[in-house]
Amino acid sequence: MAKKPTSAKADPAQSKSAPEPITSGTKKSSGSKPTPAPTMSGFAWKRLLTWPYLTGAGVAVAAIIIGLVLAGQPPAVNPPLVTANSSTNAAAVSPAVPDLVGGVTAHGHYYPVAVMIDNHSAARPQSGLQAASVVYEALVEGGITRFMAVYDHGKVEQIGPVRSARPYFLQWLAEYDAAYAHAGGSPEALGDIRKERVHDINGIGSAAGAFHRDGTRPAPHNLYTSSEKLYTVTVQNKLKISDVDIVSWTFGSILPPGGTAAKTVDMFFTGKTKSTQVTYTYDAAKQQWLRNQAGQPHQDRLTKAQIGTTNLIVQRIPSSIGVGEKGRLTMTVTGTGSAKLFQQGMVREVTWTKKDREARTMFTNADGTPVTFLPGNTWIEVLPSDRTLTVQ
Repeated sequence: MAKKPTSAKADPAQSKSAPEPITSGTKKSSGSKPTPAPTMSGFAWKRLLTWPYLTGAGVAVAAIIIGLVLAGQPPAVNPPLVTANSSTNAAAVSPAVPDLVGGVTAHGHYYPVAVMIDNHSAARPQSGLQAASVVYEALVEGGITRFMAVYDHGKVEQIGPVRSARPYFLQWLAEYDAAYAHAGGSPEALGDIRKERVHDINGIGSAAGAFHRDGTRPAPHNLYTSSEKLYTVTVQNKLKISDVDIVSWTFGSILPPGGTAAKTVDMFFTGKTKSTQVTYTYDAAKQQWLRNQAGQPHQDRLTKAQIGTTNLIVQRIPSSIGVGEKGRLTMTVTGTGSAKLFQQGMVREVTWTKKDREARTMFTNADGTPVTFLPGNTWIEVLPSDRTLTVQ
């Protein structure tokens, strides 16, 4: 794992009180804290990282060899982390493995990790947003937004900049039973992390070694991690993907009839402030909604390409947003409300429902049937009902 990050100017919105280290088991467990799992040796980790999926008789042979290599170390509890160019056979992945992208990856899935990512102007372009399976965007203090990006497959060399936790993001996190990578947080969020026994990966706390500072970027917008570092933490703490409890959305390549043609989606998170203007334009050739931020193409630092999404949801929530200590926000993300679903150059009016903190947010059509998600990534824009939204 990386060395502990060097000191940098702290985010004034981040608390330095470190929550409990990440623990094994699911967040729903109770009782005494489990004993942390032993750490794998660097040699064992490298061998596991490059080990391919095998089926049939090869599994037995692999088990013997791995046992000899590890020499008493704990076995891998997630599939090996592989690159996007891997020829891994998807058939080797258990059908019970949670799938957040509709099966479009043939590279296996690992324990989901949600990462809080900065959206201050100084943080752009961000790294790794395009590689996330699901991305949530919502307001934080100062009238700007922040992302929570959920990763469950692929190898992403750099993810970030990583920022602090907020309590309403934790309610979406609970839907995935995901590990949570962040850099400190508001007192309420840190309290909820401890109370809910979240699988915690705190970049300015107990898991600092999984993060690093990029000296070419200004602090505090320069804290990064990677899928390999996050994967290592989940393996060390025996987080098994087979234990993840996710209510699946419905995926399919054929959409139901109906909907209205749409080419652009334009929204403002704060008044008419251009810096918070987000616009998506449909690209028929790429079959994606391409993202613009503050009037400019929003690029991913890794790919240098404009960020795009296959499924775009604008989820309307109540406009009654509370403002507490240091301008931190509170908002209601449970209950039910309206949403717009954008796919293949069409928009459809749908309804969202989230029964309680841990329930999966479900999206349904007018007749009550679950919406169909196209195989690919999904972005969810959580927009208060009194903010401007224009569809053309």
